[in-house]
Amino acid sequence: MNRILLILIVLWLLSLIQAKAQALLPPLEEMPLSREVYLILKNGDKISGQLLNSTSGRGINKVKLMDDSGIKHEFKAIEIFELGIFSNEMVKAQYLNESSASIKAMIKTDRSAIKQNDYVVFRNAQLNGGKELLLQLLNPHFDDKIEVFHAVNARKTTPLRKGTITLTGEMQRVYLVSKEGSSTFKVKKGSYRKSFHQLFTDCPDLMSIKKPKFRDFGRHIYYYTESCGQGVNEYFWEN
Repeated sequence: MNRILLILIVLWLLSLIQAKAQALLPPLEEMPLSREVYLILKNGDKISGQLLNSTSGRGINKVKLMDDSGIKHEFKAIEIFELGIFSNEMVKAQYLNESSASIKAMIKTDRSAIKQNDYVVFRNAQLNGGKELLLQLLNPHFDDKIEVFHAVNARKTTPLRKGTITLTGEMQRVYLVSKEGSSTFKVKKGSYRKSFHQLFTDCPDLMSIKKPKFRDFGRHIYYYTESCGQGVNEYFWEN
């Protein structure tokens, strides 16, 4: 196969991947402004109804809800696999309000990703030390191998202001990550290259990237989940 044909094939594959590619959702700093929820317990039971209350710290540790029959339930995080909170118009507005903290954040926020998610998903995650909490899942459509969670209270990039306008900053610089059901560990902007090699060492395609960028973290996970090992050795991030 000559080089020109190979390049054309790679560009075609690139267009297909980019058409489907998913960005990490921006996290919500506050509980979603919606009461309509579903709950999946670890034993497989599913309950839908109205959220009455939840207690939070570094994540959600207890949920109270009233099911569709009017019966009230209370569960601890250790009993829950997943909590989904319906993304109504108020929640979508909440997303956009939080993501508009700076001009840069507003431009970089993937609004299409926000709109296509019917629920804000909180998934059971085990922290270092064994504590289990419900944390917001930021890659709900490509989480088969790697789950990315909001690291509550983690530092963001430092704001740069001009007068009353915030130009940059307020972007995530730390995520909590679980691979294949492991306890969560931190992936940080400042040490992303090290985390990149730890997460994707079994994917030669990704290992060909000489200078992986933290901003592409979601795209790396998407490729690892959906396309790694399918023979595309040319890759679409600049080295």
